[in-house]
Amino acid sequence: MKEAPHQTPPPPTTVYQTTPFKMLKTLVPSRVAAHPLRAFARTLATPSVPSAPLGRDTTIEHNTISESNKLSKTLKKFWKTVGIENTDTHYELQLDGKPLRTPLGNKLAIPKERRQLAHLIQHEWASLASLTIQTHSLPLTSLASRAVDLETSAATGNSDNMSKVGKKEDIIEMLLRYLDTDTLLVFSPKHEFEGALREAQEEKYRPIIKEIEEMFGAELTYLDSDRDGLRGNVQPAETRDKAREWLLNLNYWDLVALEKVTLHAKSLICGILVLRAKSYVGKNVEPRTLEEIAQAATLEVIYQTEKWGEVEDTHDVDYQDIRRNINSAAILAFTERE
Repeated sequence: MKEAPHQTPPPPTTVYQTTPFKMLKTLVPSRVAAHPLRAFARTLATPSVPSAPLGRDTTIEHNTISESNKLSKTLKKFWKTVGIENTDTHYELQLDGKPLRTPLGNKLAIPKERRQLAHLIQHEWASLASLTIQTHSLPLTSLASRAVDLETSAATGNSDNMSKVGKKEDIIEMLLRYLDTDTLLVFSPKHEFEGALREAQEEKYRPIIKEIEEMFGAELTYLDSDRDGLRGNVQPAETRDKAREWLLNLNYWDLVALEKVTLHAKSLICGILVLRAKSYVGKNVEPRTLEEIAQAATLEVIYQTEKWGEVEDTHDVDYQDIRRNINSAAILAFTERE
């Protein structure tokens, strides 16, 4: 681990990203301002999305035929039974005997090694009640659909579909931007919160950073607010190359899980921790729990609310939201082969 060099980072490349269902957008982020350095860093790490013409919804998820799209428009339960068709290679989700489809029209087919995911998606749809459907009610369906659409588009070489859901290489380059300003690589001033926050960061972040450095075989640069002030951070070329190589070896299901955690935690490292946790299953290694990962991602907010109190309908919502997204990603990534 080494301190960030004193240089101005180049402007980030904007990569257009789509998510499976606009109806499944996450809830509003915290309205309590973080430390200025972290806020500045996050502006560098947040990809922008081109605006659509006023009055016209051009998003793929609202302009393709899928059961989730129909659900978001009607807010009514239009099926009676949710089933699973067991094929030689996949578990296919069905509504009233008809295939459940993704925004790109692909069958929502779950690989055999992710049997638990298939049954949990079945439970998502079976537990929805008429007229009580919320926009965040189908997190696993959303993630699985994105994985299916990405995987199918790449396998068929369909450039039109890839332009809608993204290419693996482009997604990876977008994720690498988060490593420069990762939540776990920004250390707060020692005087804030009587030094308690910085002490907690040193205790929790340093072992994690060391673990990721050993995994990549390269050093990570970090920002020290006392020394660096308001400026960006750039990882060394060697570190980015090692991280890119690791990301390229991920399958699409793990990549989608990693993407989900990274975007919500503003931390590629947290996304990696979720994937590494599943690799410890059945081994004599004590993995970091999902709760520990969620706390690491929100450590600054924890100390803010302890000092200034909780904003109703913001901090309580954010508390559940980050855990819902991390847990959903972990379920998506889990395989029975591990």
